[in-house]
Amino acid sequence: MGLNPAEAAITGMTLGAIASFSGAWLTQHATDRRERENRVWSRCMDVYEEAMVAVHRVGNLRAQLSSTGEWPDDTGAAVSDVHVLAARLEIYATDQVLEAHWTAFQAMRAWIGAWHDWDNQEGTNPRVSQTDPLWKRFTELVEESEDSDHKLLGILRDEVHGKRKPRRSWWKWRPFRRADPDGSPQLGA
Repeated sequence: MGLNPAEAAITGMTLGAIASFSGAWLTQHATDRRERENRVWSRCMDVYEEAMVAVHRVGNLRAQLSSTGEWPDDTGAAVSDVHVLAARLEIYATDQVLEAHWTAFQAMRAWIGAWHDWDNQEGTNPRVSQTDPLWKRFTELVEESEDSDHKLLGILRDEVHGKRKPRRSWWKWRPFRRADPDGSPQLGA
């Protein structure tokens, strides 16, 4: 039993339509997924950029407090942004970034608390002095906070740019090269 030309044409047309529909559907599905991933990546990068700005703002506040001992008037945005940023990081950030942010946030709270203890001390007028134990504690916590901020910024840079690979690996096989006695590679004979 064979196919007549009309049946063969209808069968071929049906298979062509199914293949065309399947190809279009798979292409559209892949495009939608890629666009969704790009949107999430773009939002994540915006949050990471915001995190870097907040770290630098808090760093400037910390440096100003360390040098003068006076709390500046225009610091509300620098400190209040941290809570909004933490919420946005919860949505988009990796666990490593969240952990580094939490460490930096705890360090920030510690030096702010130490500064308040120094500023509100009883019995003496607070002065910026390394002999004052409260000021000394404040400066120690500032250093710890700077370290945690540097770690957070490094992790953010790695997340944004990815880990950079060395240009040439030492293990790469190079069959036509031999090492010279001084260590420079040369073409072998």
